[in-house]
Amino acid sequence: MQVSFFERLKEEIAKGLPGWDAQKRMAPLGRNQARYIPGNVGKTRESGVLIWLYPNQNRIYTRLILRTAGGVHSGQVAFPGGKVEPTDHDYWHTALREANEEIGLPSENISLIGALTPLYIPPSNFWVHPFIGRGEGRIESSINKAEVQKYFDVELMELLAPESKEERIITVSSGEQVITPTYILQGNTVWGATAMMLSELEELVRRTIS
Repeated sequence: MQVSFFERLKEEIAKGLPGWDAQKRMAPLGRNQARYIPGNVGKTRESGVLIWLYPNQNRIYTRLILRTAGGVHSGQVAFPGGKVEPTDHDYWHTALREANEEIGLPSENISLIGALTPLYIPPSNFWVHPFIGRGEGRIESSINKAEVQKYFDVELMELLAPESKEERIITVSSGEQVITPTYILQGNTVWGATAMMLSELEELVRRTIS
């Protein structure tokens, strides 16, 4: 069952990504996407993140982290990932390296399914390059406590449940309070870029199982 799901997911990605049409469903209200396309934001930093999927008891899960206090994304839910280093071969390598450093995922046991749509994060000036990687089964993570408070796993079908989404007032890094769509997953509020990436993943899952 899991093998066929991953194969179909890869086929859906090859057909074309949902992109902004899916991302905007979970974007903070008022985000002007025209400002956040390559060439419109000047010099930026680059990063790679890993959306790790694994099968467990005929279900597919992904793993999210809660970042530690300090920094622009203090205390936010995210996928493991970080900035590109000079030794990285490409963005996929960055995503694998960061996932290994932050939560101990073994790079050699993760295979690439495909890339999602890159996303710009204004507060940190990062272009994020998200990748979906497949694991063979659930493993415990050994977290880097300097960067990660905890991790939690979410079954993909939770993303499709209407009760997993609601609008909330979020205090952003500037101190401003904004109304934004959120996912509520395992008691955690997920918003911003991570929610936008999850929204694109959700649309691909919906296509895959239809």
